[in-house]
Amino acid sequence: MRRTVAGRLSAARRRALVGRDAELARVRDFLAGDERVLLHVHGPGGVGKTTLLRAAECEAEDDGRVTRWVDAGALPPSLDALVAAVGGLSPDPGTVLLLDRAEALGAHEPWLWDRYLPSLPEGCHVVVGSRRPPPPERWRDPGWRSLISVLPLRNLPARDAEALLRIRGVPDDVDVEDVVRSTHGHPLALAIAADEYAERGEVAGGPLRPGVLVDHPDAAARLLATFVDDVVDPHQRRALHVCGHSRRVDRALLASVLEVSDESADELLAWLRARPYSESHPDGLAVHDLVRDALDRDLRWRDRDEFSLLHRRIRDVVVERMARATGSAHASAAADLLFLHRGNPDAATLYAFEDLGTLADRPAASAQDREAVVAAFTGADGPERGAAVAGWLGHQPEAGHLVVAPGGRVVGGVVTAELTDPGPTPDPAAGVVLAELRRRRPPEPGEQTLLHVIADAEDPDRLGGFSDAVAALSLRVWARPDLGWVTLASTHGATWIPIWGYIGFEPLVDIPLADGRVLTAWARDFGRSGYAEWLDALTESELATGGTAPPPVASPVALARDDFGEAVRDALRDHARPARLRSSPLLTSRLARPRSGEDPATVDPVARLREAVSAGVAAVGRQPRGDSPARVLDRTYLRPAASQELAAEVLDLPFGTYRRHLRAGVEALVEVLWDWELHGPPGPEVDSN
Repeated sequence: MRRTVAGRLSAARRRALVGRDAELARVRDFLAGDERVLLHVHGPGGVGKTTLLRAAECEAEDDGRVTRWVDAGALPPSLDALVAAVGGLSPDPGTVLLLDRAEALGAHEPWLWDRYLPSLPEGCHVVVGSRRPPPPERWRDPGWRSLISVLPLRNLPARDAEALLRIRGVPDDVDVEDVVRSTHGHPLALAIAADEYAERGEVAGGPLRPGVLVDHPDAAARLLATFVDDVVDPHQRRALHVCGHSRRVDRALLASVLEVSDESADELLAWLRARPYSESHPDGLAVHDLVRDALDRDLRWRDRDEFSLLHRRIRDVVVERMARATGSAHASAAADLLFLHRGNPDAATLYAFEDLGTLADRPAASAQDREAVVAAFTGADGPERGAAVAGWLGHQPEAGHLVVAPGGRVVGGVVTAELTDPGPTPDPAAGVVLAELRRRRPPEPGEQTLLHVIADAEDPDRLGGFSDAVAALSLRVWARPDLGWVTLASTHGATWIPIWGYIGFEPLVDIPLADGRVLTAWARDFGRSGYAEWLDALTESELATGGTAPPPVASPVALARDDFGEAVRDALRDHARPARLRSSPLLTSRLARPRSGEDPATVDPVARLREAVSAGVAAVGRQPRGDSPARVLDRTYLRPAASQELAAEVLDLPFGTYRRHLRAGVEALVEVLWDWELHGPPGPEVDSN
């Protein structure tokens, strides 16, 4: 018979499997037996799942069995593509399907369990490689539990780690102890170290050093000090660092962040795809987690300024994409933005960065969907909150969203209700929230005041994937120019408060419910510092590796509306006597604060307050029919006559008319300054004369 390369390929794959004798024995027992249908191999990226699956393929072929290899990570995101890849629902008896990177199946994974596996003829076997263990609901099912064999992969022991380095070309006389120890036996890190040795052409006999180590529980990265500086050119090095900091990389991101042409970005992307540690996904390219962390931490260690610049450039692209995206594209961009927080240890406990997109939201578009939202709240929060949500959805059906798992299983609900809706308020708690908001800063006409309530029906105290989905939804529905107050509320406040505090919300009120539960509400005033300002302020949290960045809270309203008006009247009376203004409560307001970029030490708050009052009077004068009231304010307070009667005489006005203009001018000035207090005063270029 004609010999082919297949035999040599099979032999090379067998040699690549180092130190997995026990695991390979499990594979052989599985393929030889009839009791188990699925062998589920799982472990972190780069631990050797693909290598073990290739060895399983060789074992099956040695037994004369038909094999089918499917890389789920390389499939288009459609069920038809998956069905075609596995060969449909009628494989030949005895077929062995090897499904690698199964975590990429996403929403199509239930098809594998519910349609494909039950359709297999007796004697067929499926070997799955995935970063995640089998879904809990399958593992808990007595039927599936009897048909599944689970094989977790771990790092290699020291002897096998050294053997892997030797097989990959590191000579026996090269000391590899440092690399074996620093990588803790992580196969991909070992392979990268061996490849670097070969690429550098290092003189045999010298030790193989670990270089810049990564603070990682399992491994150290490739020797980044020489890998980045000596192996690649500066453009490639920068492209690698973009991969090290981004969830996904594509041509447009590279072109924008690196400021290169599309042609150059294409060349860089092709180079990146050829790296042994890169992974292609439907929404872009990524490098292996271990390498990504190594690149990211290496750049932060080498050049913090360059690291911050890279972060902001990537962030600018992501935020711009998010602003114009809808549907799944927005969810992907939101995941990209959330991923930028992964260096903050506080965020690491709140979000599931490795599984972004596992759960997703979708509008509750049908009556059945809205019933599912109500059921989620009833299950998580009790009948009282379920009834309130039903009322909201009856009045504002567009307010409901479902949080769904792959395959469409409903796991929770979110309602974003508009408290400014003039219709009836179906939720008794909303009245309490509104009253508290009015006490702090009454919503203005035209502002949207939102109540955002959250319920995870499967695990009410879960964050991770559920909080990822809620974050993506929030980033979409809060991006509106007329946004005022946003209130977040849950009966599981202890679970959600860490996230609410992290993103800059502050305690509002605890509302006792009839069933003994407590609805905890936190709020943020986007009317005082808007969505874009809030989003930009989160940059500090993204860059804080020590978890020490202050949350982007809105600046508090120093005075209630009525008290503010009274303080303005006092400031008018004292305008010509600056010493008396030093006790004005307006000195803590926005009117007297330093402007952006100013050194606070150079700003006299009294002088700044007087400037604001003068500018406010000028603004009143520019209003329709505001000229006379502004002139009266000027001659009464800014350049005061000896008495109001003399002021009226100077202005050539009857005293009654003078008094009427004075009252109108004061009220108009209060409105102008209140607007500046809420939204920021105008710049110094505004005419105050």
